[in-house]
Amino acid sequence: MPEEENIFAELNDKVFPRKVIDLGWLTINESVISGFIVVAVILLVALILRLTIIRKWKTTPTGGQMFLEWLVSFFDKSADEMTERYSGLMGPYTFGAAAYICCGVLIELFGLRPAIADLGACIALALCSFLFIHTLGFCKNKGRRLLHYVNPINIITDLAVPVSMTFRLFGSILSGMVIMEMVYILVITLFEMMPVLGVTVILAAVLTPLFTLFHAFIQSYVFASLTLTFVQEAIETPPRKPKRVKNKKSARVGVADGKAA
Repeated sequence: MPEEENIFAELNDKVFPRKVIDLGWLTINESVISGFIVVAVILLVALILRLTIIRKWKTTPTGGQMFLEWLVSFFDKSADEMTERYSGLMGPYTFGAAAYICCGVLIELFGLRPAIADLGACIALALCSFLFIHTLGFCKNKGRRLLHYVNPINIITDLAVPVSMTFRLFGSILSGMVIMEMVYILVITLFEMMPVLGVTVILAAVLTPLFTLFHAFIQSYVFASLTLTFVQEAIETPPRKPKRVKNKKSARVGVADGKAA
């Protein structure tokens, strides 16, 4: 079955990134290289913005300044509504994670493998969010947070959070890559059926950025929203148990005082 073997080989290449450097103790694949490129681009763009728009901040904002203000305020406002006093920490983190996911998906437009299409990258992001969730939960509720772990179901639920975030992100990025492969197959098929260069070029030029941009923005927003939601649940103050009346005599005194009032 050579055809089926070829199909499974292509699927294996899509699921598992190709190794570029393999020294036994050190393995670097395509997604790792894409990740380094994404980090370098984000740092370079941040430096350029710091030296241009931010340095020349104006009372009457320009188009670039308005977009930057809207982008930052969007994450800050979301973090402030859901994490209260920890918004100064969660706003920048969710902004950074969303920027990395978005750029890590958009790099596919340049012919590189998405940086997030690697299980290791998804695990790293999920563990970072998991660390913020429980650290802020202990900072807010301190010892009362331990009551959360009295119930074994809560322990299982908390351990499932990084697992679910990892496979949700990895599965979404992987499905996006499959959709893009289907788009490429459609364009090639149409070109073979109708060898009109203009139609195929227009389809590829329109569909590829459309699907990739939509996928990148959706995954960035969902990951940031899930992180803030889990942090909000962790910092919620558990309800205090009402004090029990020690004896009937004190209960009667309380009832009598209530009637007298």
